[in-house]
Amino acid sequence: MNKRSKMVDGMLIGALVGAAISLLDKETREHFLLNSKKVGSKMKYVVQHPNEVVQSVKANMENVRNTVDDVSRDLDFLRDKMNELRETTPKILDIVSETKEFVGKHIDKDKKEL
Repeated sequence: MNKRSKMVDGMLIGALVGAAISLLDKETREHFLLNSKKVGSKMKYVVQHPNEVVQSVKANMENVRNTVDDVSRDLDFLRDKMNELRETTPKILDIVSETKEFVGKHIDKDKKEL
């Protein structure tokens, strides 16, 4: 257990040192500050308007659920059509083969008469 704790501690320290070093670059620092402000303003909005955010999340979840249902129905339709094709293809091949034989016999007959 102690070794695992040391590993987690080492990972956290490494992450903090890496973050501190990357902030030495002015462009990275400015980008970080800009993104931090954006996240802060979004969090402030969520805290001030929790019901609106909950309704938005519910609406998005309903959209996702509807999309999943639509895709599921489409997949069921495609599976049914594939099964129909699997059943009808051999029948069609038999009909084509019989037609080919029939036409071939008549062509051979016509050639012999010439």
